[in-house]
Amino acid sequence: MDQDQRQAVERSVTGFFQDLGVELVEYGKDRAVIALTLTQKHMNNASNLHGGVTASLLDIAMGLCGTWAPSAEERRVAITLSLNVNFSATAPVGTRVRAVATCRNAGHKVFMASCDLLDENDKLIGFGEGVFKKGAFRKDLP
Repeated sequence: MDQDQRQAVERSVTGFFQDLGVELVEYGKDRAVIALTLTQKHMNNASNLHGGVTASLLDIAMGLCGTWAPSAEERRVAITLSLNVNFSATAPVGTRVRAVATCRNAGHKVFMASCDLLDENDKLIGFGEGVFKKGAFRKDLP
C-alpha cells in the first residue's frame, strides 16, 4: 500500500484513534502497525503509560489488521467481541511505542488477531489477543 492509500485509511479511522494521536505506520493484508509518541495525557497517576491506552492501541491495531482492503472506501470497521490484554513493562513520557498486529485466522464475518506493543528498542510493553466481527463499510458510517 502506498503512502497516499495509507494516509486515506488513517483518515478513515475516526474517534479515539484521532484523539490519542495515533499514526498508521503499516497496513496490509493480515498485518497492521500503529505508532504513538507518549505524552502526559497518555500517562497514569504513577507517570507511566496508562493501561487503557495500552488496551486501546492493541484493540485499534488488531481491528485494522483483520479489515484490510485495497482502498479506504472498501475498508470495513471491526467490532471487538473479546479482548485480552497483558501488561509486561512500563513506559514513560516521550517513549515511541508501536502496536504490531497480525490476523491469526479469519472467516467471512469473524477474525482473530494478536498484537505486541513494543517500545523503540523492541522491549515488550504489553501484548494481547482479540476476536472481532467485520462490521459495516467505513464509508457508510457517519
